[in-house]
Amino acid sequence: MALLIVLLALGLVQIWGSGGPLHRDGWFGRWQTFVYSRGVVQGKSGIGFGLVVLLPVLGTAIVLAFAEAALGWLGVLLVSVPVLLYSFGRGNFNEALAGYLRAWYQGNLEDARKAAEPLMEPADFERAQQISNGQELHRLVFRAAAYRAFERLFAVLFWFLLLGIPGAMLYRLSHLAHGALSKKNLSEGESSAPATAGDQALAARWLWLIEWLPVRAIGFSLAIVGNFAGCYRAWRDHLTCKQSATDDVLEYYLEGALGGIDSSECSAGAAVSEGQRLCGAEIEGMQALLSRALLMWVTLMALYGLFAS
Repeated sequence: MALLIVLLALGLVQIWGSGGPLHRDGWFGRWQTFVYSRGVVQGKSGIGFGLVVLLPVLGTAIVLAFAEAALGWLGVLLVSVPVLLYSFGRGNFNEALAGYLRAWYQGNLEDARKAAEPLMEPADFERAQQISNGQELHRLVFRAAAYRAFERLFAVLFWFLLLGIPGAMLYRLSHLAHGALSKKNLSEGESSAPATAGDQALAARWLWLIEWLPVRAIGFSLAIVGNFAGCYRAWRDHLTCKQSATDDVLEYYLEGALGGIDSSECSAGAAVSEGQRLCGAEIEGMQALLSRALLMWVTLMALYGLFAS
């Protein structure tokens, strides 16, 4: 059943480019504002954040249980596929990356910055606005794109496989809550919830914790589908790291997995400079690695379902 749910959700993502039709986060902003406006949570760090994230997850689990009791496997399917789609990351990742590469190969840094905006956090985009060096912009986009691919898909699938649909929902709401508490715009407006500094710190720490296992799982996957020696060395060095941010660790893994990539692997041909081709080859290589890693995960799910039945 898990494999069927994942395949249906991924199929719809391929059709739509993302889970866009279901990505309506306005309710979450209103829910967060409602929770933080209650007197019981004001001035008490942690309680508001816990209610904001955990109550909708509990509600999802209850709806799933009722659907299964009423309709059996069909009910599970009807609830799980939309919720998994909702849990996937926002925006069309491939479209944004393709737009960035087109502008990059044309040497237009201004258009490249604009195209890469959906891949970046607001703070990263503000930093990108100040960058006039193409190599610096490329490193920032590479790092941002790697994390965006991870949070929009792999982390969600990891927690779905481990905890089911409530696990996928838990990750996505944790990510939304962290973004909102960090003054990040939601898809349909901006939260004005009077959260405490303690809640903001808790949200950041909690997100780091629930990304700790998935990023190491994807790191080992990248070692298998990429340059094993280089990626495994990075994976081993950061296996028990308790300080590095998720995007730092993921960047180390991808650099190791890409190994000795060179400009000849760029699809732009000889029409652009050597430096542009090399940077483009890194982005294209990252896309290929992530696609192979996803295929490996789906294949392992299929094998598990085959031999477990």
